[in-house]
Amino acid sequence: MKLFAQHGASEGEKITEGFARGLLDGVIYSPRDVSLPALKEKLSAVEAASPTAERLFDPQYYAIFLNGTEEARLGWLLEEDYASYFQPRRRSQLERESQIEKELTTALTFQSGLNVTGIIAPNILIPNSLNSIESVISKNFIRLAKSQYAALNDKRPVYATLAISRNAVLDKQELVDFINEITLLDDPPDGFYVLISARNTEARSDIYNADVIAAWMFINHTLAVNGFKVVNGYSDILTPFLGVAGGSAGALGWWSNLKVFSLDRFAPSAGGGRLPIQRYLSLALLNRITFFEFNQLRKLFPAIVNKLAGDALYDPDPSVGSEPPRNKEVVQSWEAVKALSAGFAATDKTKVLKQCSDAIKQAGLLYEMVQARGVRLDQKSNDEHIQPLTDGLVLFKKLAEL
Repeated sequence: MKLFAQHGASEGEKITEGFARGLLDGVIYSPRDVSLPALKEKLSAVEAASPTAERLFDPQYYAIFLNGTEEARLGWLLEEDYASYFQPRRRSQLERESQIEKELTTALTFQSGLNVTGIIAPNILIPNSLNSIESVISKNFIRLAKSQYAALNDKRPVYATLAISRNAVLDKQELVDFINEITLLDDPPDGFYVLISARNTEARSDIYNADVIAAWMFINHTLAVNGFKVVNGYSDILTPFLGVAGGSAGALGWWSNLKVFSLDRFAPSAGGGRLPIQRYLSLALLNRITFFEFNQLRKLFPAIVNKLAGDALYDPDPSVGSEPPRNKEVVQSWEAVKALSAGFAATDKTKVLKQCSDAIKQAGLLYEMVQARGVRLDQKSNDEHIQPLTDGLVLFKKLAEL
């Protein structure tokens, strides 16, 4: 399973260091957060530093309906740089196949001029149901992507965007029918860029839900079985599990809105906020805990320490309190996710699913030991993800008939 950086605001040297440490296999750039001249420089710099790295550009077309909304946070997408394909649109306009062809052509043509290794075709978000007009529009974007791209005579692979809200994947029969349809296309894309949307980036239970986890794994499994390469955006700690299901790559970045996909990222701001508390991603807990919780627990329960190079960023000196440099937290996350993916290495599907199940069970037992010592954890640090992961694996095996 490859690991990509999910690019966003305040990049600094984070991605550069991720490549330098051998943690990243690619990067997915966000036009919202970078001007076109700067983007071109970054793409060239990544190619020079890591020639084999995959360089992708997410057109972020799924935010198109917010173009024209007062106070929407669309950043550079509203500038002339990206105006060729990012113009205000209404849903009714996209109900016409001829309009979808035009939208695809402009977005694909724009990307063909970039130094990327693959092309991500635009699409809208399916917000509520896979049996809806938005679903029909989405399928038309997917169905027409390869034929519109072929006219450009570009040999790079094209990935169709599949952006679905977590609510829309809850109906299992609708999900199976939808995935069956897009795997039986006469002229299919080379792969898919899969996004599962939460209501907002802080809605932990939206993604850590057994049905959502099972559905996301099922999407990866079915597409992979049918020969498609699957790149998962904003997949964070679920990346290794999606790899087990058949996914080719996952991605995460440094802010919460680069770990969980949500259109809330583009919506009008609800007000300012403070910088988030820095955290440590523990493989044993399958979760992030605050740096001060890590400082306390690493002495009581050494098993929570990953024993990887990134641990050095969390100084055990009591005067420091295990707080890492703010621009290095994501480096530790990338390292941990990469290591977990490597740990789920069995080629036999039954064996690797058991590895996943065992890892979740051990994480639950470790949490029980922490609780038995009377240690109270921050809400995001607790064990609320354990049961959804456990149940999600079981549901996935049923859905995939494994």
